[in-house]
Amino acid sequence: MGVITGTRIVRATPAEAARLFLDWSKDPLWRAQVRRMTVEPPGQATAGQRIVEELRFAGLPFVTPTRVERSGPAFAEYRGGSATVTVSGSRRIETRPGGAVALVATLDVRLRGPLRPLTGLLLPSYRRLQEEDLDRLAALLGDGVPDDDLRASRSLPPPSAGLWSR
Repeated sequence: MGVITGTRIVRATPAEAARLFLDWSKDPLWRAQVRRMTVEPPGQATAGQRIVEELRFAGLPFVTPTRVERSGPAFAEYRGGSATVTVSGSRRIETRPGGAVALVATLDVRLRGPLRPLTGLLLPSYRRLQEEDLDRLAALLGDGVPDDDLRASRSLPPPSAGLWSR
């Protein structure tokens, strides 16, 4: 579908952010379309880690085996795919002034086979879903707002409202 990048700034330590953002097994807490994530070995991303993502998008189920190619305490790069989709991208945590971090998610997703012609049509929808997912992640970490755009914080209650499970 193309490359999608989203950023959220949150008041959190890099370690706090990494516990949610760099551990794919926690994705169902903040990614609405994810039905299940299998991560082997479990825990925060490490090079060679295997991930099987099961999600539903555009009314279709997708099961995507993925492998973490490179990782560190504040980043992970991954690549994977199936007969219907290929994915690659990264998750990065960048330290910002004032006790904040930037959560940067970059995803290159491309449909394959008979779904390939739908790639351009579905890209805006997938971009919107990623933005909503990052809003949920930022809310879980507390007081998150989109980089250079305060509008997204308008519709999410604070984590203290008890609407977000950990």
